Amino acid sequence: MGLCNLYSHSVEIKYKSYFLSKATLFTLIITALNIILPFIVAYRSRGFWLKSHSFYEQPVVRPTYEYLLVVTTLDPSESIICGDATNLKLDKLNDENCAETQIQEYDYNADGRSDMLHFQFAFNVPPKHAITSIVLILGIDLQLQTNCEMHMQALATINSQFVIPPSRFHYNGDLKFYQKSHLPCLKNVIDTRYNISLFNIPYKQGDFIQHILQKYFKRTATTQVKKLFSISHTGNTEVLNINIHLEVPEMHIRYQPSIMQEFKWAWPQYLSLVVIFYWLFNEIKKFVFYKRLLMAWEVVPWKVR
Repeated sequence: MGLCNLYSHSVEIKYKSYFLSKATLFTLIITALNIILPFIVAYRSRGFWLKSHSFYEQPVVRPTYEYLLVVTTLDPSESIICGDATNLKLDKLNDENCAETQIQEYDYNADGRSDMLHFQFAFNVPPKHAITSIVLILGIDLQLQTNCEMHMQALATINSQFVIPPSRFHYNGDLKFYQKSHLPCLKNVIDTRYNISLFNIPYKQGDFIQHILQKYFKRTATTQVKKLFSISHTGNTEVLNINIHLEVPEMHIRYQPSIMQEFKWAWPQYLSLVVIFYWLFNEIKKFVFYKRLLMAWEVVPWKVR
């Protein structure tokens, strides 16, 4: 009858030496290398520290009901400007030309977030004027509420040029979030540095449109409109109907991770290398002490009295 292996255990052989000895110094160096080398290898291989992270979120977008419409005619010196804002005071403001304004929000999936913003404008075309281009600036209130909380007053800018004077203009686009740098993602802190209406900024002289756009695009976080489709209908009418459909999709947000998030990303890489280096250095120590390359006393269990 064959024998079965029921139980086994390894024999622990100890090597002892004085504290001030070459064997002790060798052991300390090996231990230090086992701690430091995995960190160096992981760091030099890149991707050890999580310097950038991102997420997708559909922000809460609401119209602020502030807008500025600039219509250019064949005479460039006679731009027609109309708009609606709290402190909007321009010498060339012609509110009588904007006969009708309608703004609607659509929430298709009933999640409390607007999926589409619809803007309608009816612009009275002055007699003997042919429209060549329009610039429309819409005020938008945008909020991020998940990973990085942020509240900002943004703009949606739309411009179009016409070869033939239009009677209707339809525009479809996506609202995009544009970043020049990562967002500072702080826990329980709402970023409100851009929660200021650009229609109310101080203005002295010069081109007001260019002034607010320059102020806006100097920001590190802005919104831009990606054009999907636009069409204009020609006709000699006294009213230009403008229809703008802005979809609000999920947006890609980049932010700087916290120290704890970096640590959670780094420690699995470090520990996986520590295990490999521990086995390697353990084999080196076994070889050095077994071959008696350094002076140490070997303590075997069955020789202990």
